[in-house]
Amino acid sequence: MAAGRHALLVATGAYRNPALRRLRSPASDALALGEVLGDPRIGDFEVGMVVDGTHSEVTQAIEGFFRDRRRDDLLLLHLSCHGLKNDDGELHFAAADTRMDRLASTSVPAQFVQRQMDQCRARSVVLLLDCCYSGAFLAGSKGDSTVHVKDELAGHGRVVLTATNRTEYAWEGERITETDPEPSRFTGALVDGLSSGLADRDRDGLIGVHELYDYVYDELQASGARQRPQMWAELEHRVVVARSVLPALPDGRTRAAEPAAPAPAPDPAPAPAVPAPAEAPPAERPAPGRPRGPLAPLLALTEALIGLSSMDDAPSRMQFAAVLGELLGRPIDLRGVRQREDVVAIVRTALNRGDGMSALLSVVEVFEGHGAADEVRRGLTPHDGRAARPASVPGARPRPEHREPRALVPGGRPEAPGAGFGGAADPAGGGTSGILRLSLLTDGLCELPCLEAPPGRMQFAAVLAEQLGRPVDLRGTRLREDAVTLARAALNVPGGGPVLVDVVRLFEGTRAGDDIEWLLGAPD
Repeated sequence: MAAGRHALLVATGAYRNPALRRLRSPASDALALGEVLGDPRIGDFEVGMVVDGTHSEVTQAIEGFFRDRRRDDLLLLHLSCHGLKNDDGELHFAAADTRMDRLASTSVPAQFVQRQMDQCRARSVVLLLDCCYSGAFLAGSKGDSTVHVKDELAGHGRVVLTATNRTEYAWEGERITETDPEPSRFTGALVDGLSSGLADRDRDGLIGVHELYDYVYDELQASGARQRPQMWAELEHRVVVARSVLPALPDGRTRAAEPAAPAPAPDPAPAPAVPAPAEAPPAERPAPGRPRGPLAPLLALTEALIGLSSMDDAPSRMQFAAVLGELLGRPIDLRGVRQREDVVAIVRTALNRGDGMSALLSVVEVFEGHGAADEVRRGLTPHDGRAARPASVPGARPRPEHREPRALVPGGRPEAPGAGFGGAADPAGGGTSGILRLSLLTDGLCELPCLEAPPGRMQFAAVLAEQLGRPVDLRGTRLREDAVTLARAALNVPGGGPVLVDVVRLFEGTRAGDDIEWLLGAPD
């Protein structure tokens, strides 16, 4: 049977408790979202709704929604209501009959929602929270002003998008007072992005959940809203929320002078055919067993990448593909099921672009280091008993025969960028190119003692995320993979570089921060 697409929208705006009367009504936004999700041209979801339901009606609907699902189903749960933190900091979602003095028995606890998601067989769950949160309901209890949605609701195979994580209301006795209320634009931005197709940022004809979040975030910031959406994702593959109503463009890029082309298939296009070389003299023929003919580059690169640690598991391959996709300007969609299948998809995408080989080798260097990148290069050139020179790889940047690893030492300076990665200077900024800066920054972060152990990296990421205003989710398995995530998080946010430097100074002192600052702006 085909995988199902199911959505449940829970909207509560009418409350029996008069203390909640000030809350905005979410019903109209939820209805609009239901229309666009249920449109077969866009979301193609089977949509169910609960409007102004009691806690019993809401919990039964949520439990039924997650039951008897198949592994390949895509489930989307949207909650638009008031979020309440009790005096223990636990999150509850308000229903029409919620009582503040009976919160545990008259609301929908976040733990209940998490339990239903954990027990569900579907491996793709999208949770959208358009909630205005209040602090602890007990009089005089100030508590933490942040709502820790990730801790209560995030999980494997799940993506959580929330309108805000800040407290907008506070309780005084039995009454609610506004601390800094602002009408939510979160669901409205979701509807606009899906119905207009503008959330399809790469114009490939599909709207992924990450694209949708980026659109909503940018829209709210551009509108001047003080809401700062949050996102946490732990997915094994790309989750497509909707089709775009806009025509797809070649390679997913906007081209003013070219007509729009049909949307490309989600899988990368086949590698271009490479003519078989003319018969070589005996001394120059490939060694026995080496791939030859049109599939030679694809076979050689696949075998070379299979052995990389960044290809060991699906999340690592996803992150590798995301960085390469950004560099190539087109998404790389992986299924995340079989290692070899994913590696072939990565290699085919690279070979289908004129600059793809150089980009692929650069990303290998970012994730695996310089030695691994050289090994991949050697795997693509004829063996003659000597190490292959980088220039023998089409599109590869020239490199020295040998180099010592870069290191950050107190008061010292890392090796100059021009001596290693070979990236071109950025004409606009005079600094290193984006992929070179990412490589240098990853090397530098890997040398920091505070990042040696996973708990240290998690604490570092938490502080960085607070300062950037965006989530920084680490897997905590491989140091270099986590370092790439930290570096990308800083480089992808305007002004993120100085923020990263400050966090390094916080954990490691002034000299280490100065070293990272130098890497960010190092000259060629």
